[in-house]
Amino acid sequence: MAKWLKVAVTSGAVVLSAANMAGAHTMSLADALVQAYTTNPQLSLQQATLRTTDEGVITARAALLPTLGHETKLSISKDLGNTPLAADGDLELQMTTRLAMQLYDGGADRKNVAAARMAVLAARAALKNVEQQVLLNTVSAYMNVRREQAFVRLAQNNVRVLREQVRAANDRFAVGEVTRTDVSQAQARLAQALNTLASNRGNLQKSIDGFVAVVGKKPGTLRTPPPAPKIPSKVSKAEAVAISRHPRVVEAQYSVKAAELRKEAAGKNRLPNITAALTHNVQRTLNGNGFPNNNSLTAEIKGSLTLYAGDQLNSQRRSALAFLEQAQSNLQLQGYITRQSLRNAYTDLLTARAAIVSGREQERAARVAFEGVREEAKLGARTTLDTLDAEQEVLSAKSNLVAAVRNEYVARYAVLAEMGLLTAEHLKLGVPIYNPDVNYAKAVNSQNNPLGTKRLKLFEKLKKRKGN
Repeated sequence: MAKWLKVAVTSGAVVLSAANMAGAHTMSLADALVQAYTTNPQLSLQQATLRTTDEGVITARAALLPTLGHETKLSISKDLGNTPLAADGDLELQMTTRLAMQLYDGGADRKNVAAARMAVLAARAALKNVEQQVLLNTVSAYMNVRREQAFVRLAQNNVRVLREQVRAANDRFAVGEVTRTDVSQAQARLAQALNTLASNRGNLQKSIDGFVAVVGKKPGTLRTPPPAPKIPSKVSKAEAVAISRHPRVVEAQYSVKAAELRKEAAGKNRLPNITAALTHNVQRTLNGNGFPNNNSLTAEIKGSLTLYAGDQLNSQRRSALAFLEQAQSNLQLQGYITRQSLRNAYTDLLTARAAIVSGREQERAARVAFEGVREEAKLGARTTLDTLDAEQEVLSAKSNLVAAVRNEYVARYAVLAEMGLLTAEHLKLGVPIYNPDVNYAKAVNSQNNPLGTKRLKLFEKLKKRKGN
């Protein structure tokens, strides 16, 4: 017992590194972050969502490109009024090929293409936000397992000490030095310690399960984490970075730009639409004269204008305006959320730092008090219950220090996340970073063709002339 009492926790990190409860393999925090970044299904889901958004650009660009279609029709007809029922009908084969291209729509389609690109950028920011959440959850899960392992280790030590106290109390009772009450008090405290140990083991298993859910594998032996990344000492500096770089703010900004462009596109829905088409038609009819051919090529330019559509046009404009107002309000809201979340993270950090300072002092004072109570108990000035209570104060102080160290470490990463910097690239994890440009370029290149490329280049020149 005396030997155990001389083991002092000089820092929470030493306490956290003492536990080894979950397997043979070792894992560092960097290993856990890499594993989560490469295998977490939440990240995979968001990456797939981004690839879906990429296709929106292709769909919007298609309106600016020519369309080529072909139709083949085989039909048979019979004139029931002039031809006997037994006579054969006319068998007709018709093949039509049509090349069409939009010449003018007031610029609405071009605005929709730009809006689709803004949506892609917004989706990329959303992917960064999910990446930050996954990495922060990984850090939290990592430190949770280490904390619960330390709690189990402390509880095990406490059980061993209390068992020794129960044995000593029984020996002293046998020689008449203590009463049955002293023995019962020691036994009650041992039962409480066993209950605490069982509870801590259950919490450890929950933390391990949470770790597996985020990282994708069991933690094993977790190494002592490296020093947390440096963060600004003043919240105002961190806030300036957060407002300009946090993915939730960036996503909202691009969403506003997309809504503005869609509103402009909807404002052009009353303008005329002019298209050009080239149609090749081949028709063959089987009758008594053989196979006469009808082979024609038709070129046309057509203009259309919607005069009335049951207030649909006005509704489209009002809807686009409402979406813009929604996006603008959301941008303001995300700014508020980012500022508040950042300040909350800083508050948690400062609270944890204060808890570490007070926890170390509490642990030191509790040990000194326990040693004094133990010596006084030998002289008969203190009871067994006093000794047990003093010992419990030591255990409580050590547990508080373990929790404070965990909270301070996670709070640092939370501040980094609220600044928008908790990414695999910023942390330099040494893992291949998902590049959204690869899928986007692949999709766009698949759409390029001689006619389409020339047409898009023409629109880009027109945009520059108009200053757009």
